[in-house]
Amino acid sequence: MIEARYIDLSEEIEKGIKQGRWQGRMPGVIKLSRELDANPATVSKAFKLLSEKGLLTIDGTKGTYITKQGSRTKHKVIGVIGIRPDISYYSEEWAAMEEKAKEKGYRIIGIAHNNELFIKDMKLLLQFPVDGYIFMYSSMTAEIAAFLRKNGISFVACSKTVGLSGINYVDFDPESIFEKGMRHLIELGHRRIAYVEFNNPNYSYSERILNLYKKIISEAGLPLDESLFISRSQYYYYNIYKEDYCREYGKICAEELIAHGKKPSAALISSVNMADGFIDGLKKYNLKCPDDVSIVAYNERLRAETFFTDIELDHRGRASEVTAMLIELIDNPWSGARQKLIKSKLAVRKSSIPAEKTDTVKYAEVRNEYIKI
Repeated sequence: MIEARYIDLSEEIEKGIKQGRWQGRMPGVIKLSRELDANPATVSKAFKLLSEKGLLTIDGTKGTYITKQGSRTKHKVIGVIGIRPDISYYSEEWAAMEEKAKEKGYRIIGIAHNNELFIKDMKLLLQFPVDGYIFMYSSMTAEIAAFLRKNGISFVACSKTVGLSGINYVDFDPESIFEKGMRHLIELGHRRIAYVEFNNPNYSYSERILNLYKKIISEAGLPLDESLFISRSQYYYYNIYKEDYCREYGKICAEELIAHGKKPSAALISSVNMADGFIDGLKKYNLKCPDDVSIVAYNERLRAETFFTDIELDHRGRASEVTAMLIELIDNPWSGARQKLIKSKLAVRKSSIPAEKTDTVKYAEVRNEYIKI
C-alpha cells in the first residue's frame, strides 16, 4: 500500500509547495503524516522522491527544506570548480564550456582547482557573483549539495555521484568503459590482464572498478591475481615528476610488474599518457607492445594519430552538455534532477592483438638475463 501511496502523496506535497502551503523548512515526518492523514513511512518515501526531483533538500538531522528558486540576483555568469583555464590539458573542455555559455548568453569563470576550500567553509560559495556552479574533477558532497539547494543556487557535477540522491550530473559511464576494455582483451584470448589507474576514492570509484574487475575475471573463468590491479594516489607521483607524472607512473608500474615476475599479456590503462609510460617500462626489458603485451587505453584527449586501441571519451562533448544542463536548471530550478551518462566507443587499432601471438619465450629469456645482471 505504501508503494502505491507515496507517489500520489509526493504529488500532493509538490502541489502544496508550489501553491505556497509550506515555506522554508517542511514540517517533520510525524507532524506532516497527521496533517495529510498518511503513514510516516509513506511521507518519508515521498520526501525522498521530491528530494530526487530537486524540490526538497533533506539535510541530515537538521530537517527537510524546500529548495529555493533562484532568489539571488542574476549575473549571467557560471562558476567552474575543478579545472584551471591556464592549463593546456583542460583547454578543449574550457573552450567547449565557453562556447555553450556564450550561445546561451552566459560567461564562465574559474573559481578554484578543487573544492577542498569549500568543504571547510561552504559560505564562500555565496560570495561569488555567479548563478550556478559546475563541479569538474571535484567531489560533490551531500553537504555541499544541501547547502547550495537551501540557498537557491543551481549546480551540476561532472561525475557519476554514486550514493548521493538527486544530484544533477553529466559523466561517462565508468563501469561500461572499463568493461569494454576488459571484454575486448578477453575476447582476444588474454588470461593475465593488468589494470593501471590513479586511485579515485570519490563515490567509491576505484573500489567499484576493482569489484567489477574481479567479477569479469571470475565470469571468464580466469585466475584472479589482484597484484595486476594497480591503483595508487596520484599526488605522490605528481609531487615528484610534476607534468610528467602520468607517463612516469605508467613506466614504474610496468617495470615493477615485470621485475616481480607478474608480466601480463595485456593491460588496460586509464590514460594514453600512462600507456606511453607503460611502453617505456617494457622497453627496459626489451619487450614491445603489442608483440609482448597488448594495450588498451582510455583516450582522455583524443590524438590526431595513435596506434593504441582505445576507448574514446568525448571530453569536449561532456563539457558542453554539463554547461547546457546547468543553464537549464538556472532557468527552471524545479524541473527535477537530471542525470546523463555519455556513451563511449572502442576503437581497435594496432596495440591489441590475439594472445597466441605474444612472445612468452622471449619474455622468459629477457627476465632471466635481467635477474642475472
